Amino acid sequence: MDSLRVGDYVARKSYGGDISFQISDIFVGRNGRRVYVLRGMLYRIIADSDEYDLEPRRPEEIRKELQSRLSQRGIHHMARSISPFQLVKKVRGKPGTILHLDSSSDFLEMCMNYYRDAKIKAYGHVIPESEQPGKVRALLNRTKADILISTGHDGLKKNASKMNSIDSYRNSRYFIQTATEARKYEADLNKLCIFSGACQSYYEGIMEAGANFASSPGRILIHALDPAKVGDRIALTDSRVFVTPEKIARLTQSGSRGIGGVKTRGHYIV
Repeated sequence: MDSLRVGDYVARKSYGGDISFQISDIFVGRNGRRVYVLRGMLYRIIADSDEYDLEPRRPEEIRKELQSRLSQRGIHHMARSISPFQLVKKVRGKPGTILHLDSSSDFLEMCMNYYRDAKIKAYGHVIPESEQPGKVRALLNRTKADILISTGHDGLKKNASKMNSIDSYRNSRYFIQTATEARKYEADLNKLCIFSGACQSYYEGIMEAGANFASSPGRILIHALDPAKVGDRIALTDSRVFVTPEKIARLTQSGSRGIGGVKTRGHYIV
């Protein structure tokens, strides 16, 4: 098992190999054993594992899995639900503009392709979760974006028992801080729509910080593209129409247990 290195693909035996991960870090724990930090390849989950629980995955397996799963879920949903009359009408208007902050370059690329497919103007930046709070206001001011997506990887820590404690989560404090800083830039929830969070994130804390939508009410995994689908729906919905959490739940793979929020005006200006 010592042959496993940072960048290798693995799955966890104890979970039946249900999720593919990439090793992002290796350190020696208090017991003297190696601990492997894992980031999900299709889901925005970060976890750690002892070496005995890991089994290698071949890169070609991972590529096939990602291509198959993304081809099923990555198609731009709005294009399938708009009538020809509405499409003509929408050409005359202007979608919202998205600022997407992501700790994963691979996930950011997926999301930026999604925005391009929808013809939405989007600015993407690869920024670690811990650095997003310090950079978000300057980027909002520079891009003049009216939709913020702050995401990456997150997860409940092992043996976490208090769902309402920030210390139970790996990166939720940074998603909370980013939402707080963004609200200092623009306090109006309908002028700046914020999505913040990743897998199993501290939903209530993020919403209290000022987000319109956040993950994860049910502390479940969310798909890599779920945050982009929130931004997409807000950007392409008429500003006279409200986007509800129920509408978002129908669009995302994770549903209402993965992403929740408050009723928010669309940002498409006709």
